[in-house]
Amino acid sequence: MPTISLVNPDASVEVVKKLGISTPPLGLGYLASVLRENGFKVQIVDDLVEKLSLDELIKRIKNSQIVGITSTTPTFNAALRYAKAIKEKLSNVFVILGGVHVTFMPYEAIKHDYVDAVCIGEGERTIVEIAERIEEGKSLEGVKGLIYKEGSKIFENERREFIENLDSLPFPAFDLMPLDKYTLLGQKLEQFPMITSRGCPFGCRYCSSSLFLGRKFRARSAKNVVDEMEWLAEEFGAKHIAFGDDTFTLNKKRVFEICDEIVRRGLDIEWSCSSRVDTMNYELLKKMKGAGCVAIYYGVESANQKTLEYYRKRIKLENVKKAVDLTKKVGITTICSFIIGAPFETKKDIENTLKFAIKLNPDYAQFSILTPYPGTEIYEEAKRKNLLLTENFEEYTAGKPILKNEHMTPKEISKLLRRCYIRFYLRPRFIWNELKNKRIRIIFDVIRRAFRN
Repeated sequence: MPTISLVNPDASVEVVKKLGISTPPLGLGYLASVLRENGFKVQIVDDLVEKLSLDELIKRIKNSQIVGITSTTPTFNAALRYAKAIKEKLSNVFVILGGVHVTFMPYEAIKHDYVDAVCIGEGERTIVEIAERIEEGKSLEGVKGLIYKEGSKIFENERREFIENLDSLPFPAFDLMPLDKYTLLGQKLEQFPMITSRGCPFGCRYCSSSLFLGRKFRARSAKNVVDEMEWLAEEFGAKHIAFGDDTFTLNKKRVFEICDEIVRRGLDIEWSCSSRVDTMNYELLKKMKGAGCVAIYYGVESANQKTLEYYRKRIKLENVKKAVDLTKKVGITTICSFIIGAPFETKKDIENTLKFAIKLNPDYAQFSILTPYPGTEIYEEAKRKNLLLTENFEEYTAGKPILKNEHMTPKEISKLLRRCYIRFYLRPRFIWNELKNKRIRIIFDVIRRAFRN
């Protein structure tokens, strides 16, 4: 049986290049597991960490009937380069692109003669149907969630419904990934990514996730979640699980059930998650702490109410302070994210956000520059108002100015981003706390890597 190869392209991804952070590609893991479950032979080539030469890559995939290439916005150009190189060497292979970026800009991919199809949205059901049709030599007509070519003609099928029962999906195929090559700040990976729900009802204007996975919250059962945690610990030696859900704590009852199940099984594993400040309370935090939660990531984004309204964030600063204080009180590490560089923001606005971050004093802070990812309302607005500085998607890293600003040059915004990191992380109070907790080496490593040219 011919192999299906799933490829994560190598690209200039900043967190990998600068911070030495690389984690298994969860999306490809799910695609591989459903294909395998349906009887197909499949392999994952994660070239982001394997860094194969073109000859090595072609040798790996030469027996493939289908090659699927995933991409985010900053890796889209790289995905196209891979598709072109593969098609030139292996003209009979069926090349399909998938991921968030091509879901919103499918014709930017399918217009190239070396791309045979584009998968729109969730790909697990779509990829299996494609593989079955191609193996049987049948047309792709009617395969939901697909834009494809027959000869020079392009066909767009109807969208596929979201997967309602996420428990029906097999666990990601981590065994097909080069696990020895993933690192966290240069150290061997003992942290595994995991998704326990899909969809987000909040619809922040800068976020493509709720558009890609839907506004309806779809969640796995507590038993299914803890089964995977246990499996990751036993099979792969996972010491930490990083839940990548947009809002892990949206359904408090389910979080309580997950925590109770972890405790009932005596599962000794740490975990972290992302949350919204308006979903937290002391009782929930205590329960999470008791079940192994060691860190929570909160999207704060700005100290300016006008900016928060522009983002349609729907939170109040008093809720931010309360949630961070409660989280620290129960002994869970807090990480807060902040976004600078909205088109109307002034230098004073950004200074206010920095002052608020320092006063809030989370354990860690992440600062980024507002990036208008395709598909989002902010991208559509920027296109309408001619606010885009570039449409070279390799620049869309959240670390570079992409939008014109009424009051500042791109260079000034970049300097302010650097200032935010230096002012937050080089405070005596912060350094003393890290020394006390014996974590200072990690922090200086982050700072050194972040500002390395």
